[in-house]
Amino acid sequence: MNLNKIRAFLSVIDKGSFSEAAEYCGRSQPAISQQIKSLEEDLGIALLDRSYSAVQPTPAGNYVYKMGRRLLDQWEEMEEGVQAFQGTLAGMLKIGASTIPGAYLLPRWIGQFHQLYPKVELTIESGDSREVLSQLHNRQVNAAIVGSKPDSTEVISHPVAADSLVLISHKDHPVASSYAQDPCDLVDYDFVIREKGSGTRKAMEEGLARCGLKVSDLNVAARLSSTEALIGAVEQGLGISFVSELAATPAVEAGRVELVSVIEPFSQTFYFSCLKSRQEDPLIKAFTSVIFDENRD
Repeated sequence: MNLNKIRAFLSVIDKGSFSEAAEYCGRSQPAISQQIKSLEEDLGIALLDRSYSAVQPTPAGNYVYKMGRRLLDQWEEMEEGVQAFQGTLAGMLKIGASTIPGAYLLPRWIGQFHQLYPKVELTIESGDSREVLSQLHNRQVNAAIVGSKPDSTEVISHPVAADSLVLISHKDHPVASSYAQDPCDLVDYDFVIREKGSGTRKAMEEGLARCGLKVSDLNVAARLSSTEALIGAVEQGLGISFVSELAATPAVEAGRVELVSVIEPFSQTFYFSCLKSRQEDPLIKAFTSVIFDENRD
């Protein structure tokens, strides 16, 4: 069985199209199609339902995807373990990151990691915390850095950084010059918030709950898919918002938005997560050592 055929099949399912899978694998689209056709011939069963315009796996295809992901994961783990015996690290490390750590924490860590292990190819996948953790469970990434702690027994997590959610507004918004001391004083204002699944949204919900409030108590003008979109909406006067202090600080310093300092920030923690079955993986251990050595400094 050729592992490249399995990689091609997994890539088509992950990317949702032959063209994107071909680009991801660095191959031509006909080559990817031929590899999947050959895999189907090897197994003696159709893996894709070709009656649909979009990529749709057959029941057998879903099974092969699950088992193929596990097979490749074990093969990569074996390769990395052998390299560790040879005194070097090489291969590919796939890291998933939610919005804030992906933009403000991960670049520094991967820079340090690359200096130490230049033969390791790093791949970064972005999304909200729920999407990234789903990728981790599906073994599409080796590790994840997210803004909410996973509750799965299959995942091990460690806190790696702390942040706060601060309230920002347009500079001419009434709350910018008010003397409100409690989030309960804000329920009459329009809010823009993150979508469900993001670590920022979860931290906001937890902070509101400590004040006896729910999201449903707010006047929500818009739900947006990124922190930068939130800041842009606040800048345009669409509403006020709780956002990461890491993300808000540059916008406040640039005069784009106003920090409502009389409202106490909500705390947020970022976590490094990996599957328990892979915590001894040489690449993952090397990457965690970069993060935790920096935190000890």
